[in-house]
Formats: sequence, C-alpha cells, structure tokens
Amino acid sequence: MLVCPAGPATLSVPERDWVAAALQQLQLGEGSDGLGLRRRAQRFAQRNGIEGLTEAMDRFIQEEQRHSAVLGLFLDREHVPRLQAHWVDRWFRWIRNLAGFELMLVTLTSAELLAIPFYQALHDVTQSPALKAIATQVLRDEAQHLEFQADNLALCARSRGDLGKMVTILLHWIAMGMASILVYTLHAKLFRRAGLSPLQFWSIAFRAYEPIFKKMTERFVPIETDLRAYLR
Repeated sequence: MLVCPAGPATLSVPERDWVAAALQQLQLGEGSDGLGLRRRAQRFAQRNGIEGLTEAMDRFIQEEQRHSAVLGLFLDREHVPRLQAHWVDRWFRWIRNLAGFELMLVTLTSAELLAIPFYQALHDVTQSPALKAIATQVLRDEAQHLEFQADNLALCARSRGDLGKMVTILLHWIAMGMASILVYTLHAKLFRRAGLSPLQFWSIAFRAYEPIFKKMTERFVPIETDLRAYLR
C-alpha cells in the first residue's frame, strides 16, 4: 500500500522549483470523488451483464484517492501549499461530466498514460528518497490501472468490427496526443530537467498504451468480464 514516508522535508530548493507545480496538480487531479464514474460504470455493467465492474471501479477510485492523499501529505511536509482548484483540472472534470462511460474512460486513461512519464520524470529529477519511493509505487499502480482500463475499453468496443476498433484506437491516440501537448507545455521545466523532449514524453506514454492496443485488437482470446480479478 502506498504511504508517505515519515521524516523531515527532503526537497532541495532547486528541486522544489522543478517539481512543486507538478505535484500540486497531480495531487488535485487524483482526488476526485469518482461518483460520476461509478454511476456510469454501474449502468454499463447492468446493461451488458458484466459481473464485478462496479466493485472493481470502486477500488480503482479508492486507489486514486489514496495517491492524492499521500501526495497531499508529502506537499504538507515540504511546506508546499495544496491547490484548491486549477483550470486544467476543471477542464478535465467538465469533459468527464459531459461524457458517457466510454468517453469518460478515454479521458481517464489519457491521464493514466501521461502519468507514466510524469512520475518517471519526478523520480529521475529528485534526490528525495521519499519522493522517489512515492513515484516508484505510483508507477506500479498505474501499470495495473492501465491493464484494468484496457479490459474496460475493449468491452466498450467489442461490438465493433476491425475497422471500427482501429478508428477507436486512433481517436484514443489523438486524445492522448492533445493532452500530452497541454501537460508538457505546463510542466516543461520538469520534463526538460529529466531529459525528456516532447517526443520522448509522448513516446513513453504511447508505449504504455500497449496493453490497451492488445486488448482492443485481439480476436480469439475472450475478454475477462469478471473484473474483480483486478485491483486486489
């Protein structure tokens, strides 16, 4: 389980300059109550007879909230104020609130994909053992979340033919590409310090899409529809 390591402040003055804004935004973004996602997941599961989806989504939401709580404790320890609001967070929440289950998943998954190079950059630029430990554990959690969302997105697209699935994948990539431009622009100082160009940042997120691509394109292996197997 992810926890904030105990101890005094560990960020140097230059590191605070590189990572503070990124940590603030991550902490705010991972703290959603998830009620809209849960309602949509419940309706989707009922319509499609998918056992365990609502329970698994509850665990996903709880894990995201735990990330936010731990990041909040780290910010407090480092005397970095928490954000109460940010226009990017409001924008993402507005899109999710307008969306159905599948578009909400695409929005969330884009954020999960971009979290991979985000936390990798945080890990690489800091000498803080606490922040390195947090980044390492969150990266492990995000990899599991992407496996979970791969099944969810594949379930949404399972009635489409090959062409429909490839169009869906293309739309996923476009959404991720647009989000990556925004995130890199806002936190370029951090990513440049970590040695990530915009193309490298996007390529790391693109490689993280692999489990989703595999699930979306497989034909003969049945999708696991009891999603309680995830997030244990």
